[in-house]
Amino acid sequence: MKIKELTYYDHELEWRFNPIHFSDLTLLVGVSGVGKTQILRSIIALRKIAKGGSLNGVEWDVSFLNTNNLSCRWKGKFETQKETQFIIEDEQTEKSKFRISEEYLWTDETLIVERNYNETKFKNNPVPKLSPSQSVVQIFSEEEDIAPIQDAFNHIVYTDHDQRITNSIFLNYTAFRRKYDCLEKIQQSNIPVQIKLALVYHYVPDTFQKIKNNFIEIFPQVEDIQIKPIEGEDLPSFLADNPIVYIKEIGVNDWIAQNRISSGMFRTLMHISELYLCADGSVILIDEFENSLGVNCIDVLTELLLENRNLQFIITSHHPYIINKISMEHWKIVTRQGGVVTARDAKDFNLGKSRHQAFMQLINLEEYAEGIKV
Repeated sequence: MKIKELTYYDHELEWRFNPIHFSDLTLLVGVSGVGKTQILRSIIALRKIAKGGSLNGVEWDVSFLNTNNLSCRWKGKFETQKETQFIIEDEQTEKSKFRISEEYLWTDETLIVERNYNETKFKNNPVPKLSPSQSVVQIFSEEEDIAPIQDAFNHIVYTDHDQRITNSIFLNYTAFRRKYDCLEKIQQSNIPVQIKLALVYHYVPDTFQKIKNNFIEIFPQVEDIQIKPIEGEDLPSFLADNPIVYIKEIGVNDWIAQNRISSGMFRTLMHISELYLCADGSVILIDEFENSLGVNCIDVLTELLLENRNLQFIITSHHPYIINKISMEHWKIVTRQGGVVTARDAKDFNLGKSRHQAFMQLINLEEYAEGIKV
């Protein structure tokens, strides 16, 4: 998948952003609170909608390449209910879900689906009444024309790697080992990256070695990495076989277990693993790229981002080192006035030709320094 352009409007919260164009690598820069994270959240919201989620007051218009590399456009709008009771999405009943008021889907400029409150047409043919709260991408996900579109949204990856003990330790690792035994299957799966890392440790040692080498380049005090079950007695059976990360540092006798690895080291390992183990055509979202990372981590990870193995990266940062490290052709300068978020190319501001000159001009821009206007 590759997202080309996105417009998004949250009528419930009364904020929106104007059309944003994305490239293979897009760095959203701007001061805190300007709306960078909201842009990532809107993309995550589209993934939820494509899988059947019902979101109050959301309106969207997204152009992208699907997993067959065909140009697609998906546009839709949910009804807006003011002062709704807070409901966790997983606990929504059919009565509490929000209706879709309109929805359109094009593939290669051919209108595939046209939908409103009264009727739905699939390839210009009326279809029986549909679930009013689910998108056509979910409802028609088994159709030949729609399956690559839902699959595309399944390739949107956003993971919080700040937690050194993750929910993956509660999953059935033995079942994963039976199902995913080669690199292609591991990459195509939607399982957590830590489980993927454990699988390549057992089945694809060459790939694991590449991940380990990149990690040791950042942390030369580390001499080895193992992925093995949690050590300890009287563990529940579902935990006894589940692997976690252990690292061995030079001059230290004992292996260091995952819960004692620094957050920056663990997050770096997960980021490197993700870059090697996500499926081709994935869209990787990284919020505040610099969080928990030292300068030594940022260098190598940025180089891996720029290598780009048929992946799309949309990342946010306000860290000077990261902004200066990535060419200004990838910058989107984010500003906000009230509830309207705008992301503009660096070239719109006539910044200098050299990266350093452009960066110095960026941080002195009024639009950047005073990114939020009332």
